[in-house]
Amino acid sequence: MTRTWGELLRNKGMIDKFYRELPTLEQITLRSVHFDRYGPTIILRLDLPVFPDFPLPEWAEEGCDRLQFHLKFLAVEDVSMHQWKPPVTADVTMTALERRRINVAVAGEGVNLTFTSSDSLTVDRISAFRAPGTGPDREKHLYAGKVDSMRFSELPAVDRKSYYE
Repeated sequence: MTRTWGELLRNKGMIDKFYRELPTLEQITLRSVHFDRYGPTIILRLDLPVFPDFPLPEWAEEGCDRLQFHLKFLAVEDVSMHQWKPPVTADVTMTALERRRINVAVAGEGVNLTFTSSDSLTVDRISAFRAPGTGPDREKHLYAGKVDSMRFSELPAVDRKSYYE
């Protein structure tokens, strides 16, 4: 039986506290895909289609309407990416395999990515922002983490390894 993505999170409390029920990974906005060769790791930066039921007070005060985070997959193998034409709206599906592994498929108009990974996922870099749409990432971001909120007020440049890895 395949568990939900939330059940695979080793740090579920980081994102679970914002939702009554964690949304599915259907019709997410996929912002970036980072391939970390030291892992081997893949990090998906994505927006959930549903804003939190319990947002931080500053998120509500600023009129935020999107939640974004990094979803990290470890021990990645069998990677195949045939398309990347952002902005991308996609479904992320995970199917259980043997030996605590999962098959991951990210599919939608503009993306076709598949890989296998460990079934232990991590969320990181949780932020909220007010979105003008699925265009460039130039919006002000308000981070849930104390260190991130002190360091960043918007998304760092893509070459900022301390943020994307």
